[in-house]
Amino acid sequence: APGVWNVTGIGNIKILVPKGEEKTARPRIVMRRQKTFQVCLNTYLFESMVCDKAGPKDVRFTAMKADSEGDLATYLLRVKEEEQADEFVAMVKEYKAKHAD
Repeated sequence: APGVWNVTGIGNIKILVPKGEEKTARPRIVMRRQKTFQVCLNTYLFESMVCDKAGPKDVRFTAMKADSEGDLATYLLRVKEEEQADEFVAMVKEYKAKHAD
């Protein structure tokens, strides 16, 4: 339903940057659930991706839905410390700029 947030999982989120300077090797955001280590988010960074702070400890970003072909979804990431939110937004913007098409 529109306007409803679904909890995807609690766990560690990482930005994985492939080694090498190939244009096809794009950075990805990957999140695994805390106890089962099941992947609950795995999406590429892309040039028009929106990533900003939605609150002191909240980051909002757009990403491709895992269960569709090219459909976008908005994700809300909540972290423990405000500095972590600032760092995540800065890293996404940095890698988007480095790997822009």
